[in-house]
Amino acid sequence: MRASLVLVTLVAASLLAAAPAPAQVKVPPDFTLPKTENSPGPVTFSHARHLAKVGKCTPCHMRDIKMKRGGTGAFTMDAMQQGKTCGACHDGKTIVGGAPVFSLDECDRCHRP
Repeated sequence: MRASLVLVTLVAASLLAAAPAPAQVKVPPDFTLPKTENSPGPVTFSHARHLAKVGKCTPCHMRDIKMKRGGTGAFTMDAMQQGKTCGACHDGKTIVGGAPVFSLDECDRCHRP
């Protein structure tokens, strides 16, 4: 009886040790959304900076933003002010990491000349 328990324990331990580690997410590089007609400047989006604050991709990509670039459509201030795309979190009220996310009216946080 004792030998079979030891054998089961060894088999279980070896299976756990051989289990693959969770896959690391390859963070896409920063990309720039060009300045539009009424825009104060282009916007450079950093997946790395957002991932460092939020911790995972799903809060944006499962709710507001399609995984394939261009699939979401245009990122307009009107849509954001309606709580779509970036505006879903950048409302000055949503808490991430214990602090409110800056609101859309802080233009220079995203738009840079």
